[in-house]
Amino acid sequence: MSGKLIRLFLVDGNPNGLRTVEISNMTIYTTIFPRSKLKEFLLREESRKAGCYLLIGNDIATPEETTVYIGEGEIVGERLKSHSLGGKQKEFWDEAIVFTSKEDYITKTQIQYLESELCRLADDAGKVKLDNGNRPSKPTLSEVDNAEMEQF
Repeated sequence: MSGKLIRLFLVDGNPNGLRTVEISNMTIYTTIFPRSKLKEFLLREESRKAGCYLLIGNDIATPEETTVYIGEGEIVGERLKSHSLGGKQKEFWDEAIVFTSKEDYITKTQIQYLESELCRLADDAGKVKLDNGNRPSKPTLSEVDNAEMEQF
């Protein structure tokens, strides 16, 4: 049997609030939350880690089309904060999905690989409007790291 155990935790008990997702025996850690819960996310440990994120919503100009921005940061919470306020603000997003790792296992290069692959997958699927100005190139990883990131 090749099944996997997925653990979904409703942090505040609300299925539309801050949620965490873990796959048993993997180091990837996912946090999902509405924009209105950004402040709560920034108080969490995973906001201070390296991570890759997706910002999802509908742009006012094209409300019928889902818009996605995919990014990464050494301190992922700082990047999300910049997309919520200030010069790099992204107006469209109303939900975020953040990928970090348990015990700081993932390296910056692996995070960049994940960002590149997520952009490629979003492009290939053609189901969303990708808000990224440029497509990140896939960094070179060792054979072992490459195999591990493909699992993620």
